[in-house]
Amino acid sequence: MTERLSICLIGPKKGGKSSLLASLVDCVAQSAFGYSPRLRPALQPITEAEYFAESAEPKKASLLSVEQGDYERLRREFAEGGLATDTLDTYEYRFRLTVNGEAPPAAVLRGPWLLEIIDSAGEIAVPPDGAEVAILNDVKAKLARQMLEADAIVIVLPLVRLEDSGWSGNLARLIDRLALAPEKKLKRLVVVFSQYERLFARLGPSAFTYACDPAVALHALRKSLRAVQWLDRLRALESPNGDASVRFTVCSAYGFVKRFQNPNIDPHQPGERRFRRAGLEGARAYNEYWRPFLTAEPFLYAALGLDSAFTFSYPQLDARIEEIA
Repeated sequence: MTERLSICLIGPKKGGKSSLLASLVDCVAQSAFGYSPRLRPALQPITEAEYFAESAEPKKASLLSVEQGDYERLRREFAEGGLATDTLDTYEYRFRLTVNGEAPPAAVLRGPWLLEIIDSAGEIAVPPDGAEVAILNDVKAKLARQMLEADAIVIVLPLVRLEDSGWSGNLARLIDRLALAPEKKLKRLVVVFSQYERLFARLGPSAFTYACDPAVALHALRKSLRAVQWLDRLRALESPNGDASVRFTVCSAYGFVKRFQNPNIDPHQPGERRFRRAGLEGARAYNEYWRPFLTAEPFLYAALGLDSAFTFSYPQLDARIEEIA
């Protein structure tokens, strides 16, 4: 059996949506996620023709075109520092997901999964509050239709200085409209907080150890979400008539440096860049040190509906814990 799933990726500008997507395949390949390594997922970019084909089996003839396709361009742009997604359209990327290890039989029988992940500029769905952003009406209509037809929605928000955001009002209104839309097909919604590595910038080689503790991630989420206006709006999606499950997680596209374990932001390069080996160009310069962190998490949950150590529900966020002084 083959299951086709549409996943909409939304969030404010500079929240990290495209970086999250660009690091997805590498995150799965490096098993840099919170699921058991015995799950052994594999993710492969595919063409539009393969996504809509009758058979879900890989086609040798498409390997070259996939290698030179839009997803590889996105990965190259990420390696070179990234570019803002333009507002002229929405962009579809397609993948084949398989689970080659231990998983509940009910999940295995649904696979393989053909995923269509839809990326768009942050100004379209979650513009800054009060800002006049010139977006073509047909682009807005296209994204609205894609969101209503999506099986899952992944909302990407920057974790650092979340309380200072200038887009929270528009995000709350978007969630309200989505909850009230009777025609939506939504089954799962994941709120993923990007730039997680920045919380550990002063911990040096201990950073990765702390980041890998789910209790630390849960504490960080509870602390960051205390004052946000839209948190309770999402509960309507999980109400008896909502029919969608909501999860929260964290991630970092830049991740942590292999062997050294510190956050992967090089203070010696202009702007914000990952550590790299001198004398090399492109992806090769970065891959020696690069370990993305949990960027596969929201997509694996969206596809499989299986919780990991880093996917948190409302009951987990609501539960009281004793803080250690």
